[in-house]
Amino acid sequence: MLNLSLDSSSVLSLFWTASPWLLLSWILYTVLMAVYNLHFHPLAKFPGPKMAAASEWWLAYVEVIKQESLSKKLWELHEQYGDVVRFGPNQLHFSKPAAYNEIYNVKNRWDRDMKLYHIFADEVPTLTIPDYARAKKRRDLTTFLFSRKNIVNMQHLVQQCLDTVCGNIDKHIKEGKPVSIFKAFRCAAADVICTMCFARSMNATSEPGFNAQVVTAIHAAFPVIMVFKHFPLLQTLSRMVPPLLLSSLRPELNGLMKMRKMLTDQVKEVKAHPEILKESQQVTIYHELLKDPKNIPSDTSLRDEAVLYVTAGMDTSSDTLTLATINVLSRPDVHARLMHELVEAWPHLEDAPPRYEQLEKLPYLTAVLKESLRLSHGVVQPMTRVVPREGAYISGHFIPGGSIVGMSSIFVHWNEEIFTDARAFKPERWLDPGADLDPWLVAFSKGPRSCLGVNLGWCELYMSIAAIFRRYELKLNGIGPSDLVWRDVYLPLHIGPDLTVIAKRRTV
Repeated sequence: MLNLSLDSSSVLSLFWTASPWLLLSWILYTVLMAVYNLHFHPLAKFPGPKMAAASEWWLAYVEVIKQESLSKKLWELHEQYGDVVRFGPNQLHFSKPAAYNEIYNVKNRWDRDMKLYHIFADEVPTLTIPDYARAKKRRDLTTFLFSRKNIVNMQHLVQQCLDTVCGNIDKHIKEGKPVSIFKAFRCAAADVICTMCFARSMNATSEPGFNAQVVTAIHAAFPVIMVFKHFPLLQTLSRMVPPLLLSSLRPELNGLMKMRKMLTDQVKEVKAHPEILKESQQVTIYHELLKDPKNIPSDTSLRDEAVLYVTAGMDTSSDTLTLATINVLSRPDVHARLMHELVEAWPHLEDAPPRYEQLEKLPYLTAVLKESLRLSHGVVQPMTRVVPREGAYISGHFIPGGSIVGMSSIFVHWNEEIFTDARAFKPERWLDPGADLDPWLVAFSKGPRSCLGVNLGWCELYMSIAAIFRRYELKLNGIGPSDLVWRDVYLPLHIGPDLTVIAKRRTV
């Protein structure tokens, strides 16, 4: 009988003998693919950097090695190459605002590109399901939770979180310390989304100095997204690292580990004892995701769903509120006009705060929030979609099926033809009766896969500005709009100084 066994030295020898040939094969394959991508690929006619067209390594170099913002880099490329830019072998980006509606509209049922969306979870929660049909089925389970009707009914939970924020600000005032509005709004968003989704708060708003571990950890973890985007093997390997070891290696991620453990424990608890859900005084995501006994997600899937709700529910609202606060305080005329409207709506501080339905009727407050959403953008990374097999026309060009297309929101929000002096903070532009700007506010995206939490987001924005500006006299603490610096890591990651204000309680 033939003996096929090999000892370790033989295996090692075989490996070293084969290595040069494997390396040569890889180099040859890479060169051939580059030649194909540059000259024979269906997208070869579209302009863009040659290195980007030749290989996906160009984009990895830009985002991981140089740590540049893709959305800002694309802005430069469009200035050089025109309205359509090829920024990968099979990827196109568009700059004309009309193209945004051609890609992200209610009629399109295009798949998501998993080269981007795989980074958000171990398994496949709502955000990362590639095909529309399955995504809609999962999304429909939690539609009621984030419906306007339910948000209006549950707005007292938002108010409770804001009251805790104000109690913490009062402690800052008593101790003579400035308030980090950047951290305060993030803590508020974390507690709101947890309370709304899981009927359990993270208690981030009670942390001294708003230095909540979970908020710090999520902020610290975001830069890793770009690494995982281009090197998915590292993401797989990271899942194998025990949480205790990861916490010891990266102490700043400890809060994230605690949040994942809390949500994992809650998932196991509600699955083992479903009667707990019947006793709950509010509907949670577990009520919706576990209602069909034939299609119960795995523990990991439920945990990933929960973690994703928290991380997705934090940044858009808190970034918008931070930008709004700094820009309003930088413009005395805007501040005075906003305060006049808020005082009229809430004349006596000892009275209960106005409800969300009252606040959303205030025209100037609405204008301030829309302008703040426009300049904080929401997601800034192009949310890529896969063109269906039959192809599609985008921005006047026929795009072959299977191509990956996308458009960053900054190309709509910074467009000078729609928003004159687009980089400037001008709430009054939204009050011009001759300007129809609402279709061009895409901070929550558009189409059938737009932000699920848009109603909760608006509720947080209205109630937060009312609570903070009506209750406190605020002054910028050596900062201004120029300090609102960000890097594109899917969301805009703040990389400037801590954003603090000096607060004083109003008495009337």
